[in-house]
Amino acid sequence: MLLTPTSTFLLDETNAMPLYMQLVNSIKAAITTGQLKPGDAVPSERTLMAMLKISRGTARKAFQKLLEDGIIIRNQGSGTFVAPHIRQSLPLLESFSEMAQASGGKPQSELVGYLRRPSTEKERQILQLTDAKCDVVELTRVRKINGIAISLQMALIPASLFNNINELGESLYLYLADQGAPVIRATQRFLAVGADSLPLRYLNIKENEPLLLVIRTGFSHNQQPVEHTFTWCLNEYYDFTIELHK
Repeated sequence: MLLTPTSTFLLDETNAMPLYMQLVNSIKAAITTGQLKPGDAVPSERTLMAMLKISRGTARKAFQKLLEDGIIIRNQGSGTFVAPHIRQSLPLLESFSEMAQASGGKPQSELVGYLRRPSTEKERQILQLTDAKCDVVELTRVRKINGIAISLQMALIPASLFNNINELGESLYLYLADQGAPVIRATQRFLAVGADSLPLRYLNIKENEPLLLVIRTGFSHNQQPVEHTFTWCLNEYYDFTIELHK
């Protein structure tokens, strides 16, 4: 979706606020109201200059501010786009698909790894598997919003819950619910890490680039663990908030 700048981004030269900040606020407002959605193209600096009668410096400062704030992203050779943003209000339990849809975007998952293997001792402890011969299924997926990769997730699931990879759609949580094991509670930890081999391979980032690692264990009925996931998040696309009370 490409909006007409003159009809969407209104600037007022009599306003004391600098023109570049007016433009920043106008673009943010268009995103908030849904006129611009994650992955939508943003008019180029040249287009904004011509349509809004502003200087190159004004357009450039506005874009720089939006880039710094993580509101837009720039893809070399293809243009500038609204950045997807995952906002999760803790302790609300949401799947990736639910968070993506709440942001106004379309959730997508690219399966890049599928392995059924014997469980390790630590995995059996986490998933409460009593038999040493129990297998786990390891799923590795690139999570996207409107085609933009924002995280890499590796999920461990008891093999007894996973019958056919072809039955897995966009949402692992919907799949588990269909198996009679819905995730109704979860524990979650956050770690600051540097990118290593696995996220480097799929997220187009530099070695040791800072990432947010989210480790979640999901529980179903009778406090039974049904998933243990590691999600490497690109920081500019995620915003976790928690409300505190005294």
